[in-house]
Amino acid sequence: MNFTFFYRPKARKFNYKPQFYVPEEEKPVNYDKYDSEKFGEKLHNSWDKKRHSKSNRTANMRIVVWMIFLLLILGLLGWKLLFKN
Repeated sequence: MNFTFFYRPKARKFNYKPQFYVPEEEKPVNYDKYDSEKFGEKLHNSWDKKRHSKSNRTANMRIVVWMIFLLLILGLLGWKLLFKN
């Protein structure tokens, strides 16, 4: 019996060769026209906006749930006090 405790199988090899590849047809990407600082700022602002809008929605929903809960408790207490007999 051969026990191997820390056996990790080898990664599978990928042997794909494209049949119809023409390098001249590939569109080159011009990285000079992209401004990385402007892109980073835009990305950060969009993430920030999404994060804050989601947290505001959940905070508002939490307040509504607590208000309903408090109204139910006060309603039950009022009902008990009014109809004590």
